Amino acid sequence: MTHSTKISQKYLCSSGSNNINTKKKATELASTLSAKSKESMDKLEQDPGLMSYADLHGEWETREISIFGAVKSFISQLGIGQELTKVSMPSMFLMPYSILELAGARYLKYFHLLSAVSSEPDQARRMAIVIQYFLACIRDGNFQRKPYNALLGETHNCFIRYPSAEEDGKTSTARFIAEQVTHHPPLTAFHIETSEGLTMDCNVQFSAKFHMNSVSIVTSGDIIIKVPMRESDGEPAHEEVYVIDKGLPDAIVKNVIFGTRSINWTDSVEIMCQTTNTSATLHFDKNEFVKGDIYEYNEEKNEEEHHATLSGYLNSTVNIEYFDTPASSEKSKKKSKKKSKSKKQFGPTDTVLFESEKLQPNHTLYPKQTDPINSLNVWKEVTKHIVANDMASSDVVKKEIEDEQRKRLRATKEEEKKERVYFKFDEEQERWVFKGFPTPN
Repeated sequence: MTHSTKISQKYLCSSGSNNINTKKKATELASTLSAKSKESMDKLEQDPGLMSYADLHGEWETREISIFGAVKSFISQLGIGQELTKVSMPSMFLMPYSILELAGARYLKYFHLLSAVSSEPDQARRMAIVIQYFLACIRDGNFQRKPYNALLGETHNCFIRYPSAEEDGKTSTARFIAEQVTHHPPLTAFHIETSEGLTMDCNVQFSAKFHMNSVSIVTSGDIIIKVPMRESDGEPAHEEVYVIDKGLPDAIVKNVIFGTRSINWTDSVEIMCQTTNTSATLHFDKNEFVKGDIYEYNEEKNEEEHHATLSGYLNSTVNIEYFDTPASSEKSKKKSKKKSKSKKQFGPTDTVLFESEKLQPNHTLYPKQTDPINSLNVWKEVTKHIVANDMASSDVVKKEIEDEQRKRLRATKEEEKKERVYFKFDEEQERWVFKGFPTPN
């Protein structure tokens, strides 16, 4: 049994007769993305006084790390293979934002790319759009320093607005909410939902291990993307579910103390859509090189039928070559003419999957943060000191925050809870599932 088969059996609908029920259910869900949810999206208002450094680039990313004083003492205590997510890092090694802020910035920045999936008639090209989005998410991989470990129960809430892929002149909204649902091991759950009913859910966990002058990063936890498909007249047809087996490829960060820091993505990532039996495998290598293929498993022939191959560099261009049959190619061309002009900015072309310099990021907006332990508020003073390069003051405030959390956990036994503010643990799915967005004020 392949890895793609395993992940599909756990989270996706089964093929055959079950697809009929799935299609019916999905049609009902797509047609009833509740008026309450749409109204909630429309009422979202930006708090102009809020921002996150996860959306910005600055000199704090590339500062030299002095190996004297507190930093030298910290490094001397680390052993080879030490798990860095379990230790309190000096501020010198940190970015000025939480892991939840990073997730919001990373996965919302190019979320509009997925809008093109719902009206693309060709299954291989739909998979290519999902791949394009995933590559866009990781192209800004910045591991020069580490984000803050989120506190248990910490939340982060943000949204974007972008041109609708369904109607010219209209605006769509995508809303993001994340919550740190466990502390040991540290696990983040997040949910994204658009005003058109497209959703993405992820339970993600990072492991970062110290190897003297390098750090290895391993990611676990899959991404589940649900897309309400549309007929040519715009009516809901069915729902397609894509499972990406990990939120990011694994990585090696070199020269973290001495020399010029660099990151190499490693290993492979699998993407599966059981609705169409279409899969993709992406292989990552040094110098931001990626290659892969899109294929469909033919159950009658008991073999894989390859639809496309791709290769290139994340910092420039990734090309794609399709192996369409004349019939499917002609079908795709005819239906593509019915798409609105606004979609031209979203999807890949017939030969280019991804062009780094042409990507247009969304601007992240922040509503009023009402949760008591929200990222922008709880780390505000630490962030201010890191940006000002006052690491001594940052370390003092950071220690106070971490000590307060230890007291809270001892007093409340909160780590044992299976339900948080926005997510609860589903025993059957063996994952944290989203409960619902807060109501805008």
